[in-house]
Amino acid sequence: MTKETPVWLQGGTYPARLDRYFVEEVMRRQNRVFRGLLVSQRAGGATQGIDVSAGSCAILGTSQADQGMYFMRSTAVEQIGPGAAFPPTPGANRTDTVIAHVNDPQAGGAAGNNWTIEVIPGGTSLPTNCLVLATIARTPSEPSILNAAITDMRPLGEWAWTVSTTAPGSTRGVPGDLWVVCP
Repeated sequence: MTKETPVWLQGGTYPARLDRYFVEEVMRRQNRVFRGLLVSQRAGGATQGIDVSAGSCAILGTSQADQGMYFMRSTAVEQIGPGAAFPPTPGANRTDTVIAHVNDPQAGGAAGNNWTIEVIPGGTSLPTNCLVLATIARTPSEPSILNAAITDMRPLGEWAWTVSTTAPGSTRGVPGDLWVVCP
């Protein structure tokens, strides 16, 4: 048997991956937004950019086996674009995706040991270690990004939700998920 050092032991040392395993077990291997991280048009006036509210989330690492789950927290509004961080107005209609992305160089990620909020142009594959926050419907003639073009995609809350007209059967999801049965 191989035992790892218990987490949070006074004076003990252990790999950060052990913390991530703990978060993964608590979250049942499902990405979650605990609060905030709402994507909206720029509060200071509509532009070719977006605001992402303060908040927190957990993201399952997917670039390595047994990577664990990361907990992220932002304490202020994040302004994305216009500029290099925001894809330019498209030549044809497309749907861009706003993600929270873990950058862990020990798991094959970019240098920095941090996390970023990024806008991925439509038609581009999403990176590993990310959580989708929203999609943005983009058009060639758009003068700015408005709330009407933004679709919230955040996986909110502690449970996955299923709404159905019948009680769950054999296709039920993860044990403990919340089912809402509508007559």
